[in-house]
Amino acid sequence: MVKRMVVVLAVVLVTGTAFAETPVYLYGEVAPPAGAVDELAARAEDLGTPTAVFTADGLVVRGADDEEELLAGGVYLYLDGDHFLVGMEEGIERAILRGDRDRAELIVWTGGDVMVPPREAFVSLLQELGLLERGCSVTLTVVEFPLKLPRVPEGVNLDPTLWALVQHPDWFGAARDYGLERMGLRVRVVAEASGALAEDLEPYVLSSTGELMDLLIPIGLLPELGRDPAVRAVRPPFTPYPAEG
Repeated sequence: MVKRMVVVLAVVLVTGTAFAETPVYLYGEVAPPAGAVDELAARAEDLGTPTAVFTADGLVVRGADDEEELLAGGVYLYLDGDHFLVGMEEGIERAILRGDRDRAELIVWTGGDVMVPPREAFVSLLQELGLLERGCSVTLTVVEFPLKLPRVPEGVNLDPTLWALVQHPDWFGAARDYGLERMGLRVRVVAEASGALAEDLEPYVLSSTGELMDLLIPIGLLPELGRDPAVRAVRPPFTPYPAEG
């Protein structure tokens, strides 16, 4: 079941409510302003926002001793090239904006059946980071959290667990629960391919043997990898333990 509401993120959006005792979350799409992603690192430094940046040397954490401390602080930013994730957590409430320079997903959830709007502090953070224009409106959709692995769309050659990860409101928790290897916004996968990948996907290949490619790729790019004409299947490096059905 889906319900829609139009909200202006400059004010309190909705009041908390219950939704049929089914886990739900609020979901909306945002187009980041031009150039916003390029300025994220500098803006985050000016604001003192703890940041995890993927570099050639791996994940570099700034403003915290390590990733665990960064996440425990309640406010954080992940950067990986064009990809980013901004999070704010307080108690059971979690608000996230994740995406790239063209499109981002706004997600608010508690892990249960209670809906809450993004906190004003989160809206202000997004505005100060340059990711949200003041006074803009966003349509938020009430989405029921699937209790089973969702069906993979036709033409997307991803393992069901990887597709579930892409759709999950909590990438980090899902990667942990599904037993996937994660580094920042990336996960490690194996692609079975009949030829070379698209040029923009090649930098994520760690190694290849025959028709098998080992990749460490941003979660947001998994659908693109699954749609690549050369790819027959994309799976974790092992058989994941969550069973479909």
